[in-house]
Amino acid sequence: MTTHEPDNNDEALRKVLKEWRTDTSLPPQFQEAVWRRIERTRAPTVPSASAVISHWVSTILPRPALAASYVALLAAIGLLAGWTQARQEIARVHDELGLRYVRVLDPYRAPRQ
Repeated sequence: MTTHEPDNNDEALRKVLKEWRTDTSLPPQFQEAVWRRIERTRAPTVPSASAVISHWVSTILPRPALAASYVALLAAIGLLAGWTQARQEIARVHDELGLRYVRVLDPYRAPRQ
């Protein structure tokens, strides 16, 4: 395979480039638009939350082992939160049922609320 290196001493190309002129005019406010684009690229941009999440997902999902570990971790956290909430609800219902039972047996012995 032969690679062709451009010849920097190409006189014909230099001559054409020197003679080349354009007749078209620039669009209105072209220079201002160029400077706005330059300033926009210079200004530090803070990525949005959706961009951060999208980047995170696109870097994690191609690695199945890491993605599976994240899913397992999130499932474990969800199960733990559900179990804790269920325990609190069961304790509340148990206390309420105990109070109702006492009221059924002797309404005057039940603590007043």
